[in-house]
Order: sequence, then C-alpha cells, then structure tokens
Amino acid sequence: MKTRFIPYMTWPEVDAIDKKNALVILPLGATEQHGPHLPLYTDTLISIGVLERTLDRLTEDSPVYMLSPITISKSNEHRGFPGTLWIGAKTLYDVLFEVGKSVYESGFRKLCFFNGHGGNLGILQSVTRDLRDEFGLLTFVGAAWSYLDDPPLPEGVDSREPSLGIHANFFETAIVKALHPDLVHNNLAVPSFPNLPDTNIKLDGPAYASWVTKDWSKSGVFGDPTNVTEEIAKEYLERSIQGTIKFIGDMLRYEVPNL
Repeated sequence: MKTRFIPYMTWPEVDAIDKKNALVILPLGATEQHGPHLPLYTDTLISIGVLERTLDRLTEDSPVYMLSPITISKSNEHRGFPGTLWIGAKTLYDVLFEVGKSVYESGFRKLCFFNGHGGNLGILQSVTRDLRDEFGLLTFVGAAWSYLDDPPLPEGVDSREPSLGIHANFFETAIVKALHPDLVHNNLAVPSFPNLPDTNIKLDGPAYASWVTKDWSKSGVFGDPTNVTEEIAKEYLERSIQGTIKFIGDMLRYEVPNL
C-alpha cells in the first residue's frame, strides 16, 4: 500500500510514474451523524477501508495510486446533530476542482473520486464535468457499493431496507462492523424509516424533493441497521472489495475515442 500512496512518495518518485494510463483515486468521506450506533467518521472509514484493501489486492504492475482523503464535505443536511461538520457546496467544489487541477499538472490523466457520502453527489457531477472540459482529465465517480453484488438480507431485517435504507443503514453498519467492530454500538441500533407522502416523489431518483435529516428522522437513521452478524459484515466487505476491483479495472480500460 505504501508504494501506491502518493503522499508517502517524493516528487521524483511521482515524476517517474508512467502516467500514460495511471489512475489516481481520491477517497472522499464525511464527518457527520450516523445515528446513535455508528461513528461520525462512518463515510470516511468506508471509503478508505474498502479502497486500501482493494489496492492491496491489485497486481504489482497495476498503475493505481491513492491520494489523502477528504474527511469533511457537504453534510449540512445533518446539521443540528452534535459533532456533524460540513463545508458548503461552493467550498467543496473549489477544493475538488483544485485537487483535480493539481493531479493534471502532475501529469496524470485519469482521476477518480471514490465517494462515501451521498450529499456530495451533486457537486461531484458538476466538478468532474468541468475538470473534463477544462483539462481533458478523464474523471470518474464511484463508491464502495458501486459494483456491489448485494447478498440477501438476513431474516428479521425490515423489507423497506432495500428502497429506503440510505443512511446509517444495514450496509453502512455491516461495513463499519467488518472494519472497526469496536466502533459499532449494536445495542443502540434501531430501525427508522421516513413516512413519505403517498406520491411518486422520493428522497432521490428521477423525481425527488430536497430534504434535511430532521425532516424525516429524529435518530438520524434511514434504514434498518439491526441483525448485522459478524459473518454477513465480512461478506459485505469482501463483496465491496471485489466490486471495487472490477470498477478499477474498468477505469483502467476506459478510453474516449478521438472522433
């Protein structure tokens, strides 16, 4: 892992990298409430934990490198819960754009934002398009769950989890449990689902209404974080790693034709 972590390198070592098809990955997390049972650092732990374990499994000749994570991002939907930290949309955009510019000026041509927090997605859509337009960078966005082949949920988990479990839910609880079991307070894990109006307007998707957490959840949980055993936590982590390996392979192969 050390040889793939750019901040541990010297500038001549970075200069010596064959950048023709090299891929740089920036883990993007958050520091925000995740209910009473998960740490504020959940999104960051997931992005870093899955990515590091994935990079450790790549072949030595895979030209994939990791940057330092961004750990505070656009989390204002969770404001009002003590411990939540956030920066505004413009600030996050500027930070990501300047990082992308720096990556380009270092000679790389492929950059991935490996995101752990849904609240960042709107900014990522804008900044990746602008980086592509301004510098010609091939920019990608993905997450630990992007290529995830979900295992069946265990008996006892609420049937609404697949559609409404989006935060401090079963998946996030499982991954943190696999990575840092000491940080999961199993006895405090309680399901909570939003009582949405009977319309086709959802929390996200093709037709959605913007929201803040306190609109729909007193605990900060959206989903069912119960019944997460050690075995299924390990399975979720392994499937996330395998999916991320495939995602990285696709990014390395991805090219745009010269029309």
